[in-house]
Amino acid sequence: MPVCSFCKKTYTTPRGLTVFQFDGKSVHFCSSKCRRNAALKRDPKKTNWVKRIKKEKVVAPSGVPSDTQEGTSEGKKLAEKVEKKVEEKKKEVPTGVSFEKGKKVEKNN
Repeated sequence: MPVCSFCKKTYTTPRGLTVFQFDGKSVHFCSSKCRRNAALKRDPKKTNWVKRIKKEKVVAPSGVPSDTQEGTSEGKKLAEKVEKKVEEKKKEVPTGVSFEKGKKVEKNN
């Protein structure tokens, strides 16, 4: 099933219009409304009738969404814990050893 190049809506095969451009690309339109708006070079993000895809919230390692962490005391505590863990891991690595692209390389001074 083709997907409209303007509104990103899936439609069945006998409907719509497929335009083949000179560079070999195929552009699918589900209706004349989408075709006319694309010809006018309108931005689908700015049209009110196009459904927008919602972005999913990024989940922090603790399992709390990142949007809720900012500006709260819980978010600050969590950030402090993460910083402490990072510092502890830095202390575990010996000073004469470095890691490059997954390989352990020992430095001889």
